[in-house]
Amino acid sequence: MKVLPEPTIPRPAGGISPVALWALFLLTVRQHVHGRRWMVMAALFLLPAGLAVLVRATATNVPGLVVEFLMAFLFLPQALLPLIALVYASGIIQDEQEEQTLTYLLMRPIPRWAIYLVKMAATLVTTVALTVVFTLVTYAAVYVGGDTPAGTVVRRALTAAWIHGLAVAAYVGLFGLIGLYTKRAIVAGILYAAVVEGLLANLPFGLRLVTVIYYARLTAYRSLDFVVTERGRTEDVAATAWQLDVRDDPGLTAHPSLQTCVLVLGLASLGFALLGALYCARREFHVKTPEGG
Repeated sequence: MKVLPEPTIPRPAGGISPVALWALFLLTVRQHVHGRRWMVMAALFLLPAGLAVLVRATATNVPGLVVEFLMAFLFLPQALLPLIALVYASGIIQDEQEEQTLTYLLMRPIPRWAIYLVKMAATLVTTVALTVVFTLVTYAAVYVGGDTPAGTVVRRALTAAWIHGLAVAAYVGLFGLIGLYTKRAIVAGILYAAVVEGLLANLPFGLRLVTVIYYARLTAYRSLDFVVTERGRTEDVAATAWQLDVRDDPGLTAHPSLQTCVLVLGLASLGFALLGALYCARREFHVKTPEGG
């Protein structure tokens, strides 16, 4: 098999076919949920739940809220949410090129920008659904069989699920855009997650305003209570871990509001998707063809 540059594939004439859009959406979802990729992601997403069970079994004196914070608000958003978004979104177009199916997509009655947006929508549905399901699984592992009221557990689990879903949507938009600009999107995405989301977000400077996880953390902090009282000592575990100065600024007035955080994450996801669609509409694609073809 040899990679040969092909002439620009002509754009299909006519309007957009809703049937073709829906078929492409279903095809993309089917590609995401078949094969080994989703099983690997599922296994990784089960790690927080498994660790939660292990901690509960071996350290019975650790408060459930601490276990929840470690698994659902440190492990999941710091490591797994960027990873699942990167794995699924970076190959939205690259996978089609590698599998030599991009030619057939470009010949369908769908504009290039619509191809990208439909595949992005299917990727969002897949990643957000996996995120929500395994967030709820993590909460079940943390609290089932404990003495925390069921209503409280359900409320916290659902709140965490939509916050994580919002964060992963922003990551999907970003990594989808990165995947259009470089063939080494996985490497670029890992570097971004490690340096920007892993380092800058943990520094108490204005640089963290450009990170997804900063807004996700503020959304979580303004939506849930993370105060633990143990042996007469009260500690806000989230404020300590995320370096939020609640002692001098109890209302966090120096930080964005809940509505602003949600708006920023939503607009970031939409903006990245539209930029990717615009780039796709103008880009010249090259495809793999059999040698001698």
